[in-house]
Amino acid sequence: MIKFFNRLGFRRMDEMEMEISLKSLRWSSLFSGCALFALSVYEKVTTGELGWAFLIFILQYLVFWGAHHVLTRKMSGGKVEE
Repeated sequence: MIKFFNRLGFRRMDEMEMEISLKSLRWSSLFSGCALFALSVYEKVTTGELGWAFLIFILQYLVFWGAHHVLTRKMSGGKVEE
């Protein structure tokens, strides 16, 4: 299976590529969060209701914080060190 992915061009990232990838992910997440928030405010002002954009906005950050909590616990061996 590893040879298959290597033939497709997949490989492990080095430290610089990992840092660039994580920073890009942070910026794109920030942009999508801001865009969904702005769309939610616009929908609330124009229609008086909260639409799908607000639900996606809330779920996006719930998934983020849930994954952050689980992975922090997993990496620290069950202890909260923050």
